Amino acid sequence: MRLAISITILIGLSSILAGCTSETEPLTEDEIGELSVVMTLDFVDQGNQTTNLGDRLTNGSITFDPILVAHNVSAYRVMEALQLRENFTIDVTYYVGMGAFIHTIDGVSGADDWSTYWGFYHDGELAQVGASSYLITSDTHLSWVITPSA
Repeated sequence: MRLAISITILIGLSSILAGCTSETEPLTEDEIGELSVVMTLDFVDQGNQTTNLGDRLTNGSITFDPILVAHNVSAYRVMEALQLRENFTIDVTYYVGMGAFIHTIDGVSGADDWSTYWGFYHDGELAQVGASSYLITSDTHLSWVITPSA
């Protein structure tokens, strides 16, 4: 019995440390508001590898209807809400001091050698902070784009 409990705890801690995804919760009442966030996912030439969105893509990308959020909701929370609403998955690694890094969207990942990654963009510009640190303060357009490393 003790061995089984120890193994369960060890597996749980390993999952946390490895940054495994966790269950996504819908936006709370406090997170819903009047700020409009339009989200685009651009799979570039990897759209044929998507799990659920493939038939909805146009030239490898999709722009979703807006999500309405309250002031200071993070871009990451918007992405979580969008994945629930639009039925796709995201895989995330959490880095201490940096927050969430989305590495897979609807089954499509950046390259194993980091030559490409899911870049987070705000109004067409590569964001200077991560999605979990980027707080929504006005109507905006956010994007995740398969991006080549510099």
